[in-house]
Amino acid sequence: MKAYLYLGNGRLCLTQKPKPTLENERDAIVKVTLASICTSDLHIKYGFVPRAEKGIAIGHEAVGVVEEVGAAVRNVKRGDRVSINVETFCGNCFFCKHGFVNNCTDKNGGWALGCRID
Repeated sequence: MKAYLYLGNGRLCLTQKPKPTLENERDAIVKVTLASICTSDLHIKYGFVPRAEKGIAIGHEAVGVVEEVGAAVRNVKRGDRVSINVETFCGNCFFCKHGFVNNCTDKNGGWALGCRID
């Protein structure tokens, strides 16, 4: 797969990376068919997001086709066309239950920038 990576100091790079694997029973793997950068990606590029580590993939505004789902995934199946939410969230913490998923307390929740690709 191709990934657009933040390299630090305003530098970005399109690179080939291995296909991801399911890590959690609630995960899904989506083959991205269209993606775009947004303002938050530009903020990362220009150093305005201190927690953005070198090597994270940007371009989180995307749509695609579900290729694989974990055992606990119930709302989508292989072959479904989906849009990808910019935020990941657990659905169980106080913030998620009250609709504030960008503040999810899960370690990979909210706008966690958890898509580092090594």
